[in-house]
Amino acid sequence: MECHTVQESQFLKGKDFYFFILDKTESRSGLHEHDYYEFTLILNGICSQIINGKRVDLARGDFVFIPVGSNHQTYYDYGVTRILNMGIGKRYFDQHYLSLLPSCFVASQRYSVTGSFLNYIESTLATLNAYPGEFDEFNKLLTYYIVNRLCHYDNAQEQSEVPGWLTLLVRQMHNKALFAEKALENMVRLSGKTQSYLTRATNRYYQKTPGQLINEIRINYARQQLETTNFSVTDIAFDAGFSSPGLFINHFKKITSVTPGHYRRRLVNQIL
Repeated sequence: MECHTVQESQFLKGKDFYFFILDKTESRSGLHEHDYYEFTLILNGICSQIINGKRVDLARGDFVFIPVGSNHQTYYDYGVTRILNMGIGKRYFDQHYLSLLPSCFVASQRYSVTGSFLNYIESTLATLNAYPGEFDEFNKLLTYYIVNRLCHYDNAQEQSEVPGWLTLLVRQMHNKALFAEKALENMVRLSGKTQSYLTRATNRYYQKTPGQLINEIRINYARQQLETTNFSVTDIAFDAGFSSPGLFINHFKKITSVTPGHYRRRLVNQIL
């Protein structure tokens, strides 16, 4: 497969950073590499990247860091995935961050941010549009955090790669027929494991319970409905599998830092 190079001048245009929040269902860039640095953080949903020939599966809170010259391509096979994508100019990165990169760094590795920092990112994103001057400081802080995570990555502490059966199970659970009703029962049945075994596995590999994973999948679906339909919040809540609108709103705000109504209004304002 042909690999093309994306030039820094196309995206950064003389700036030190570019920054996007994107809801993606496909990648139009194909197999490519950069002459600048980049990282992609998953805010909601799941996707995979092929980095230097190795497949890396990513879910909420996971990120990959792509150094200059690493070829990669993203696949969105299971619906909308919300990503935070950051590019950093080579000269700026080399000057401020390169010395922090570990000598054993591998591009085709899945890393994760902590839950508390992910909440900080999402709460900050909810207000940055009101304070555009803060973007630069946010870019610097986020990049430093990401590089610091790379630097302190410890293979001895990191759990082994997610087993294939669990990766497949999480992908299957993005099917609305499975998560809308009796989701936990469906998840246990599909896994072929006991509920206690499944819970231990999701806690070990995702640091989440099966119920938390299900709620994240439901919220990802609800976001799509808020963005693409005029259905009421109540209708979306029940359609996504929540037992009440109040429970839906609580989970939505916990994951996205805003209420469903605020999320939809902000989207409308961005379009206008």
